Amino acid sequence: MTETADHPSPAVLRRLSTLSDLPDDKIEALSRRVFVCEDRKGTVLLPLGSTDKNLLYLLEGDCRLIAEDGGITTVRHQDPSARSPLARLRPSRYRIEAASPVRYLRIDEEMAGVADSADQTSSLVLETYQVEEEEDVGHMAAENRLTLQIYEDLNSDRLLLPSLPHVAVRIGEAVNDDDSDARKVAALIETDPAIAVKIVKAANSARFGGVAQLATVTEAVARLGMHNTRLLVVTFALRELFRTSSKILEKRMMALWEHSRRIAALAQVLATRVGGFNAHEALLAGLVHDIGVLAVIGYARDFPDVAEHPPALESSIQSLRTQLSGMILSKWALPAAIVSAAKEAENWTRQGPAKADYADLVIAAQFHEGLAGDLAVDAVPAVERLGLSAGDVGDGIELLHDAHDEVAAAKRLLTG
Repeated sequence: MTETADHPSPAVLRRLSTLSDLPDDKIEALSRRVFVCEDRKGTVLLPLGSTDKNLLYLLEGDCRLIAEDGGITTVRHQDPSARSPLARLRPSRYRIEAASPVRYLRIDEEMAGVADSADQTSSLVLETYQVEEEEDVGHMAAENRLTLQIYEDLNSDRLLLPSLPHVAVRIGEAVNDDDSDARKVAALIETDPAIAVKIVKAANSARFGGVAQLATVTEAVARLGMHNTRLLVVTFALRELFRTSSKILEKRMMALWEHSRRIAALAQVLATRVGGFNAHEALLAGLVHDIGVLAVIGYARDFPDVAEHPPALESSIQSLRTQLSGMILSKWALPAAIVSAAKEAENWTRQGPAKADYADLVIAAQFHEGLAGDLAVDAVPAVERLGLSAGDVGDGIELLHDAHDEVAAAKRLLTG
């Protein structure tokens, strides 16, 4: 860090989102105490995992924010997002590098009164609740800080979202390449032996009953077709995302995986039974319908008060899951029908299109699992659009009760 002799003007400080509400006297005092820093291209301004309490504000130039999984976000000083700190969470979830010569501010949280401001924001939100226990207030304040952090990153275009596993990205690129064939795609799949085995198993499944058994990945890709191969690779690769290094959150992540795997299996079997759907697409739609929860759990690692208090964590998940699911799947460029299914997964009274879609499959699968509470079947239009009558639905959906072996087989395909 190279500190210059220049001070930022009060007007410059006033433009920064976290300082804009400070009184004039504090802005004036801060202007006199803070110096502008400058560094050359390639300088690391903040290492990944840093606990440095200073906040960085970009004044001139470009910075790269490099996440732990290699994802890169570029922030330019002209961007609206540059009005916010470059990385506010501690430990830092990014390595911040200068992508050009830069001028920036490094301001201590306490000096700027930012920490006080955050607490005041949480307190304002808390006024709408009637809470008597101090412990509950503390957890609620932490939950609000988590939610506010996610929305701040969302508004600053710096939201940390899970990235599609590399093997799935490479297969997607290969499938879209006109020069690719089954042999080339198979060679990429074979770089991940676990996925290769599952692709061959899928091609040899009962769905292709009566067809000769295959032994090679190339043959499996040829039988499945490029589109189905890509869907299945994405499906199988996603297992690695349902893991966390946090012992506290491990149980919640496992519950998410088991729920997602169960809904995926039910959606696939339902798609096969009612007809008119791609069963592999239905499997993927069910598996990713709650993918936004991954992002919330990822952020919760840095909010121990939320991670250690399940009601607070669940409240944050309920508030954010649908919006984040849609964003993640759009970022991954998955089919629009799958993105829509995630956004509508718990919209029980959804008046969808006349023809049933993948959202209907996911809604019906979740209804079968009792997740709609006491809602009557005739209040869930998805069931009717799938061609199921009220008589087909008792304690869950009868045809799914009768398909126990198929559901179990689909779940086994996702074991990992």
